[in-house]
Amino acid sequence: MTQNPVQVPIIRIHGIKGARSACRVFEQAPFKLLSPRNAALSHGAQWFADLVQIVREEFNTASFQAVLDCRGRVSGALAAIEIGLEGVIVDALPDAQIENLCDMGLQKNCEIFTSPPNAADIYEMEDHRLPDHELDKRLKAHIG
Repeated sequence: MTQNPVQVPIIRIHGIKGARSACRVFEQAPFKLLSPRNAALSHGAQWFADLVQIVREEFNTASFQAVLDCRGRVSGALAAIEIGLEGVIVDALPDAQIENLCDMGLQKNCEIFTSPPNAADIYEMEDHRLPDHELDKRLKAHIG
């Protein structure tokens, strides 16, 4: 179990445009691809897994960890673990439940985060409102 996923850049996307932009900009450099807030609740684990699969096929040299925000829906975390996502964020749960999730995650190479990253550590892609070329330009400027 990890408290906060902050080792590499964290990029919050809202859809496939943002994921594609992050893969173009980072190329082979590692980063975390973070789903929208509470995405397991609003979109479902399969939606995010399908998006991740598409960008992995398109950018087969990209090096990212796909993290699904499952706050508000523990069943989304279970689905994400089973589907094969590399990370999930869950609400505070009783220790026994967290231990069970961590055991399941360990078996499937899925990291369990018990809190979201600090807002200051997340680059908000804004892919739900900006065109592709602007996404790339702003992300490049952000990472220097």
